[in-house]
Amino acid sequence: MLLARLFPKKSTFFEKNKKFYVKLGAKMDSFGWIQLFTIWTLVVSGIVINKGTIDRYVYWDWIGWEIGILKLVFASALFIFLLKPKKLWYVGEKELNKTGFIIHSIVAFVLLMIGWINLEVSFRDFPILFPYCIAFLSGSLVFQFTLDLDQEKGVWNHHNWENKMSVFGGSVILMLVALLFGIYLDDPILSSAAAVSLPFPLIVLIWPNHVRHLQRARIFPIFTFAMALCIRVPWFFFPLGLMFFVIRTINYFRFGIVYPSFAVDFLEEE
Repeated sequence: MLLARLFPKKSTFFEKNKKFYVKLGAKMDSFGWIQLFTIWTLVVSGIVINKGTIDRYVYWDWIGWEIGILKLVFASALFIFLLKPKKLWYVGEKELNKTGFIIHSIVAFVLLMIGWINLEVSFRDFPILFPYCIAFLSGSLVFQFTLDLDQEKGVWNHHNWENKMSVFGGSVILMLVALLFGIYLDDPILSSAAAVSLPFPLIVLIWPNHVRHLQRARIFPIFTFAMALCIRVPWFFFPLGLMFFVIRTINYFRFGIVYPSFAVDFLEEE
């Protein structure tokens, strides 16, 4: 990360501004900014589904980006002022029970609809939303295994691998179902993103327990789907990139770590 090179952890600038970023980071966590990556990806998935039903071969389409940004703003406000305060969305923060999965499934479907619906939408295409919701459920299963940050070492840990087979087995099956639906519906975005995402929970399932496999399974599927969406609606890359940079900057100056990140921890499990 460029900031880490410009402002090392022992630099005057880093130490001088750390308290400010600690307070800012606490506020950021209270609003759940990190969750917006998933919220936005679901909304833009709906937008892309709509475009794909009109023209299967549409790519790099900037038309309607203003409406797309407004939908992201609306979904962000919905999350910050309703979903998070009412505890209707907490995936990744703690394990979901059956009720939690049902609630998150309903909310995910609503977010897909926010992106999908417009004045020209045909409700005959309504069922196409379900495979994307299935892919979301696959990813949400991975987040049943939470990560804890060791602030002294600057690494992430996970200590309880109970129910690994059922959780990641379910994640693999759901992503495979999403992939098959993508092929059947001739949806290149869904089928490609699901195919690339499938190996990550599969590796956690069959390889020895290690936090690096879990980190990849949490990070790369959402990143893969987001980048696949950008192929059709390239404007989505800009709010994604801005949020990514802002959160990384705040976390670096308060924890001294680069997060979110595509790097993983290679410390051996005890």
